[in-house]
Amino acid sequence: MGWTNEQFLRYETRRAPKKPFDPTGCKDERELHNQIFNECRRRGWIPLHGSMSERTHRTEGEPDFTIIAQGRVIFIEAKTATGKLSIAQQGMITHAAKLGITIHVIRSFEDFIKICDS
Repeated sequence: MGWTNEQFLRYETRRAPKKPFDPTGCKDERELHNQIFNECRRRGWIPLHGSMSERTHRTEGEPDFTIIAQGRVIFIEAKTATGKLSIAQQGMITHAAKLGITIHVIRSFEDFIKICDS
């Protein structure tokens, strides 16, 4: 038996970090990731994300988030104000663009909200 949407949202809410919401931006990339997770859960979206604590078996250059939203999929690469894209990330963004897909590079929570609301 599967979960109802309400049961899943309650489960996700319990898992969400309990840090206070800070709409002004991030102090580091991990904080920005937490803000994105919290906003996705608030909206009932599904954020797919690899671990930041260890190297995973993800595709080189893969964006930080693949978000299943209401009727669309959003690709997000989160960086701090001074963070630089790796060569692999630049290549992935360019290749995806050739296929008609946008990988959004954001540097603040406000950037993320603009993409969500567009």
